[in-house]
Amino acid sequence: MRLISMERIGAILVLSLTLLAAPTQAEETWPTPPLEELRKLLTGATLTGEIKAQPPYNFSEYLAEDGTSRGRMIECCKPDQLLTKGISYSGEWALSEEGLCLTYEGEEKKICWTLQVKDDRFRMVDKHFGPIGEGTIRAGNPDNL
Repeated sequence: MRLISMERIGAILVLSLTLLAAPTQAEETWPTPPLEELRKLLTGATLTGEIKAQPPYNFSEYLAEDGTSRGRMIECCKPDQLLTKGISYSGEWALSEEGLCLTYEGEEKKICWTLQVKDDRFRMVDKHFGPIGEGTIRAGNPDNL
């Protein structure tokens, strides 16, 4: 039984982007790797982090080798409950000149972010709103998503 529709998840993501404040001048910029480096880093990896929205939420999303994605999300800040009480979602992912692009199940519009990477950390940057989330890149599917 799905507690929340994919349309609502998509609406939350879009609304989240519109509610974000502009980044501060003091915010550190991380490097944006070339597409091929990102492809090697992200294919078969799990992104786990927090989206700075209203309300903020935690997520964990596996980016499979076949271009599909599976994840779970929960209203922040409950990362310890993400896997047991989080809402499941799925979709497709791809890399392009626009960055990491995701199209979620039941949605037609793709959402793209530039990814800045520093060691095993990532920052999601929207071209209009600046940094909107960050977290950790982990190899494989450690959360069994």
